[in-house]
Amino acid sequence: MDQNNNVLEIERDFDVDVATLFAAWTEAEQLKKWWKPMGETITDVKNELREGGAVEYYVGDADLEITGTYSEVVPGEKLVYTWVWNMNDEGSESGYTLHITFTSEGEGSRLRVVQEGFSGPEFLSPHQEGWEKGLNDLTSYLSSNGDNTDSATSQEAESETHTSENTNQPENAHQSEAEAADQSGGYDGLPEQAKVGGG
Repeated sequence: MDQNNNVLEIERDFDVDVATLFAAWTEAEQLKKWWKPMGETITDVKNELREGGAVEYYVGDADLEITGTYSEVVPGEKLVYTWVWNMNDEGSESGYTLHITFTSEGEGSRLRVVQEGFSGPEFLSPHQEGWEKGLNDLTSYLSSNGDNTDSATSQEAESETHTSENTNQPENAHQSEAEAADQSGGYDGLPEQAKVGGG
């Protein structure tokens, strides 16, 4: 994360090609499967992939709408759009600008997110946590729906899942602090953190 000039930057590598990653990021039915803002399910998506097109996400029981407008669209390569969290109980947060780039990386791909528009460095950390959670969920989604190009990681995850069954311990007895934190959705309950998205 780069906190200079109140800009957040995060990168993640995926074991799928760019076209698959881009589709997961932009197609409504795929977004609904992996992205859970505030731990809630997206119920509707409007995603007009063109300059001036609308970006709208409607989030289940959270009474949340995320809206924006594309200023640049290069399919499979780059998206630039505004990003405003509209929460009915607290009004609207100040807007952000997202720069999302998709590049080939070996046999896989890399996603780079740059988020601008923070009013101070203290606001970056909760958003960083939200992006980490969202990109972890995207990784899991792509691994489970892909062509098993990441079979080693899938086998490790399956092994971890079944570890407690072999020890006659409670399901979460050997759970690491990181895994426990991840179950919280990456938030610690602070109101400013409840607004953080993951993509």
